[in-house]
Amino acid sequence: MKILLVEDSQEQREAFTSSVDVFNDKNKNNSCVAVETAENISDALKKIDGSYDGAILDLKLGDDEEGGNKIVSQIRDSRIRIPIIFVTAFPDQVAEHPSIIKKRSRDDESYESDLLLFQKIKNTGLTNIMGGRGKIEDVLAKVFLENLLPQINIWIKNGEKDSNRTERALLRYTLNHLLQLLEDDKESCYPEEAYLHPPLNEEIRTGSIVEKKNKGRLFTIMNPACDLVVRNGDRKTDRILVAEVDGMETLFPWVNDTPLNKGKKTELKRAFMNNKSDYYHWLPKTDFFEGGFLNFRKLHTLETEKFNKKFYPPQIQISPTFMKDVTARFSSYYARQGQPDIDFSKFIES
Repeated sequence: MKILLVEDSQEQREAFTSSVDVFNDKNKNNSCVAVETAENISDALKKIDGSYDGAILDLKLGDDEEGGNKIVSQIRDSRIRIPIIFVTAFPDQVAEHPSIIKKRSRDDESYESDLLLFQKIKNTGLTNIMGGRGKIEDVLAKVFLENLLPQINIWIKNGEKDSNRTERALLRYTLNHLLQLLEDDKESCYPEEAYLHPPLNEEIRTGSIVEKKNKGRLFTIMNPACDLVVRNGDRKTDRILVAEVDGMETLFPWVNDTPLNKGKKTELKRAFMNNKSDYYHWLPKTDFFEGGFLNFRKLHTLETEKFNKKFYPPQIQISPTFMKDVTARFSSYYARQGQPDIDFSKFIES
């Protein structure tokens, strides 16, 4: 791990260095911490970049009582992706920012606890992927040099016609190359991968999970994606189609009984593999979503204005990779036509 400490106190810098030595001794078979230090804002801003796995900041640096906050502001403006811990005598005065994962006073815990937290984050692979020296940067550099620049004359022509449209097209084109890396990945997914939470904006899309006001009931938007695209301020459709999400207890009243016998476990397995019924689709539980089963038989349509009044903006979106299967099963269920039963017994006899 590479950690930056921004601290104007020589005593605290020495205490941190000592903690790093202890940490490295304890974890020499698993990891090693490399440290850089800065004593003031100017020194910190020269050093800080996306190559670090974490930064520990003091709030008051020299005569500047907002020094740490100013560094965070610069990190935000520079779009540097790095987790930050504040260790200060004034944790209540630290400005709020999503990159700050912890604020503590000097007497609460120790630097070793901070290093352990950074280690846990690094073990997820987050800083390897999203950091300035991460895999995404490697792939983006490769796409830029090997795919985009060799074709730049084509994109120049597109840009001359419509600059904004071309920029969006390049973004899609680049993301498609990133997704290609995962096409052959056969590993089982974590439940959190099934969702985007929170969505990056409040626009409804196919697969948006919305909560009904005053009711607490959850629904998933099932309109075709092309109907929900907003052009010139309007959507193609004047009605929003939603399917209700049934809770686990609706299908399995006994789900919280313990212990579950083998038959009930088998029934749950069939449901989670979407083999229980062709009109239910399982949505896995996470820390931010109770999960349940999307019920294709519980459909409702509402005029857009009524929908906006009755539902909160979406806080969860089924990710496109998982929504493909939901859409396919939804379409398949309603496409069933069937045929009259034929008396096949005589064919068996013959």
